[in-house]
Amino acid sequence: MKHFTANNLKKISVAVCAVGIFAGALALPVKAMAAEPQAPAAITLPVPFTREGITVKEALDRRRSSRQFADAALTEKQLSALLWAANGINRPESGKRVNPAPMGIYNIDVYAVMAGGIYKYDPAAHALTQVSPVDFRPQITDRQAFVHTAPLTLFYVSNPVPPRDPSRPVNKERQHANNCLVAGTMLQSVALVAVDEGLGTCVRGSVDKEAFAKAAGLSPEQVVLISQTVGVLPR
Repeated sequence: MKHFTANNLKKISVAVCAVGIFAGALALPVKAMAAEPQAPAAITLPVPFTREGITVKEALDRRRSSRQFADAALTEKQLSALLWAANGINRPESGKRVNPAPMGIYNIDVYAVMAGGIYKYDPAAHALTQVSPVDFRPQITDRQAFVHTAPLTLFYVSNPVPPRDPSRPVNKERQHANNCLVAGTMLQSVALVAVDEGLGTCVRGSVDKEAFAKAAGLSPEQVVLISQTVGVLPR
């Protein structure tokens, strides 16, 4: 049997300590990653305030396209007001919405791209449901870098409308024109509410629609119409 001298024991102790330090160094990043907060799978928005703010004429006078935003997040109150303006319900007794739609057909969904992922807005619940945890902002477009850090970009997506009369197919050109018309009213509503909230907006068509459709899990029949970036204006 081999005898361990004091010198040998000292060498073994040093080796054991080194292994422990190395193992601890490997474990630290894992713990740090586990401690990172996860974006919520659903966000229930507060009730929007509809009895305050500037006049419509004042909002129209101040509306501008903004392409520079401060490095600041939106408040829950601001997010609630923006989503309600985009596609919210203003007559709960009938389910009718803020923005008009031909023949009362609400076939446009609003998606919110934020740091915590991609969310779909649910007008009835006034809530956001996560469809992807990936921060898609850097992939929106490679032409305008300001959207990569802006706190919110809304995507307006149309859904196919089934014919009311099976013997008469839907006129796709007319339906697309209607969808664009409705999306335009939604964009303007958001822009005006953004002004009231002290925010800036920018309507943008130069987006990677295919990449967004894939990331958001859209069907081939759904069409990305346009997007709108919102952020806090720099002081």
